[in-house]
Amino acid sequence: PSYPSPKHLNSNPIIAKASSTLHQILDQTIKTGNSSAGPFESTNTSFALEIWTAGDFNPLFSRYYSAPSLNQAKQGVKVVNADTVFRVGSVTKLLTVYTWLIKAGGMSLFNEPITKYIPELKAAAAAKNATYNPIDYVSWEDITIGDLAAQTANIGREYSAYGDLAGALVMDGKMKATAMNLPVLGKGEVPICGGGGACTRAQFFEGFVNRHPIYAPSTAASYSNVEYMIFAYALENITGIPIQTLVESAIFSPLNLTGSSWSLPKDNSSSIIYPGTYDLSFGDETAAGGAYMTPRNLSSLGRSILRHQLISPSLTRHWMKPRAFTSDPTSHLGAPWEIRRLEIGPSKRLVDIYTKSGDLPGYSSLLLLIPDWDLGITLMAAGPTGTPDIAVLSGLIAEHFLPAVEVAARNEAQENLAGSYSTGNSTLVLTTDPFLPGLGVDTWIHNHTDILALPKKITIFGPQVRLYPTGLKREMGDETTLLGFRAVFTDPTAEAVGGLLGVECFSWAQVDGRGWGLVGSDEFLVRVGMDGKAVGVMPRVMREELRRVVVVKAVEGGGDV
Repeated sequence: PSYPSPKHLNSNPIIAKASSTLHQILDQTIKTGNSSAGPFESTNTSFALEIWTAGDFNPLFSRYYSAPSLNQAKQGVKVVNADTVFRVGSVTKLLTVYTWLIKAGGMSLFNEPITKYIPELKAAAAAKNATYNPIDYVSWEDITIGDLAAQTANIGREYSAYGDLAGALVMDGKMKATAMNLPVLGKGEVPICGGGGACTRAQFFEGFVNRHPIYAPSTAASYSNVEYMIFAYALENITGIPIQTLVESAIFSPLNLTGSSWSLPKDNSSSIIYPGTYDLSFGDETAAGGAYMTPRNLSSLGRSILRHQLISPSLTRHWMKPRAFTSDPTSHLGAPWEIRRLEIGPSKRLVDIYTKSGDLPGYSSLLLLIPDWDLGITLMAAGPTGTPDIAVLSGLIAEHFLPAVEVAARNEAQENLAGSYSTGNSTLVLTTDPFLPGLGVDTWIHNHTDILALPKKITIFGPQVRLYPTGLKREMGDETTLLGFRAVFTDPTAEAVGGLLGVECFSWAQVDGRGWGLVGSDEFLVRVGMDGKAVGVMPRVMREELRRVVVVKAVEGGGDV
C-alpha cells in the first residue's frame, strides 16, 4: 500500500461526498436502465450493496433495492434489507476453504496428495494408470489438497445430470440425442445421478473417475465445482465430522451468522425466493455452491478475515496470495480467491482486490476484500439478470467510490505523518503527492549533508525517495507506537532499461539492498501518538530520531473524485 489504512472513513467528508454521488448514480441507473458500466435491469432483479470497513460493524455505505416484481412474490420478502436471505452460489467455496483453515491446521496439508485422504481416488489411481494413459485417466496421485482449493487440479467441472448435457436429454430412460444430432451414448456414459436428486458419495465416485482430465495437475487453472466437493470429503475424513457441522461450528456460530445456513432454511419468511433455485438441493456439492446468507452476514464473514477473528494474521497472509494466473494480466486466482488488480487514482498505483463471486440461476453474489484499506464490499442480487447487474454495480463502485478511499487515505497520511522533522543539524521533510504513491522525502539533511544531492558514485541512497508502510508496528509502552516503513530510491533521470527483462519496475528486488551496520538504508520508523499523529521519524541507518516540528501542506490537485 501507499499509506497506512485510513481509520476514520465514516467521518471523512471525501467519503461522504463519494457516498452521495454513488447514491445519485444508482438512482439514475435504476431509473434509466443505463450506466457508464453498462445496461442495468431493475424491473425484476433486486439487490443489496454494503461497503464496510474492518473496524466498524455499521456499513460505510449501503443500498438495498427491491424490484417492482417482488410485490407479486407469493412467498418470502417483498422488501430487501440487510437481513434478507439470498443464495450465494460459489461464495460457498470461500466458506469451505475458510473452514478447512480453521479446523484442519491451516495450510499445513495443502501439499499432501488427495489420495492420502480419499480412498476412492487411491483405488482409481491404481485401477486407471495415468502414466500409461494420461489422456483418458486423471493422475490422482499428483493432485494435492492445495490444487483442489485453488482449482488447479484440472479435473472435470461437474458430475451429475445438472452439469452434463446427457442428463438433460434423458427422458423415460431413453436418450433423446437426435435434437442436436449427437451420437447415442452407452449406459455407462450417462450420469447415473443428479437428475431427480443429488448424487451420493458412492454414485459420484463411481461415475466421476471415468471423466477425462483437462490438463495434467497444476498445469493451469480450470473452474470446477467437483474439486470443492472432493476437498470437503477430505476435510470430513480428516476430522470425522460432516462438512455442514464443521462450517456451522467454525464460522456461523462464532460470528453469530444467524441468517446463514448450509441447507434450506426452515423458515423462508426472510428469504428472497427465486422459483426453481431457492429450494434446489445440491447434496454434497453444496460445498461448491449451495449456502444461504444475508448481506449483513456476508459482510461479517469478510470483516472476520480482515480482522483475523478466526485465523491468525500469519495464516491470513499466506492464504491471501495468488496461486495461478489467467489469460487476463490483471486477474489471478487463489484458494479460492479471484484476485483483481485495479489502477487507482492519478498515481495509477495497483490495488489488489481479493474477491469471491457466486452465481446460480436467479442469484448472484460478490464479496470483495481490499487489505490496503481494510475495506470490504458485499453485493447480492436475486432475479433473472443478477449476474450482469452485479457486474454493473461493482463497476460503478470502482469508478465512483474507490478513488475517494485512496484520496482519504492520502489526506489522512498528510495530516498524520507529513511535515518537517528536525534535530540538531538534521532535517527531514515528508510530503504526499496525488500523482506519486507513498510518502515523499522532499528534504533530507543529515549533519549539514544533503543526502538527496550526494553524487551517485558515493551514495547508498537515491535522488528520489518514497516511503511505503510495511504493516509492522511496535507499541512502546509510553503511549506511542512505532510504524515501519521502507524506502524506494529512484533516479528519475536514469535511462530505462528495455527488453524482455527490463527493469521498468524492479523495486521489490531493491528492498534492504544496501545497509550500514546491519541496518538497511531503506528502513524508516515513524513514531505516532495515541491520536495517530506523528511525533518523530527515524531514518534508522543514521541512528537518530527527528522530531516533527511543522505540518507541510499537501500538494494540490489530482485528488478530485
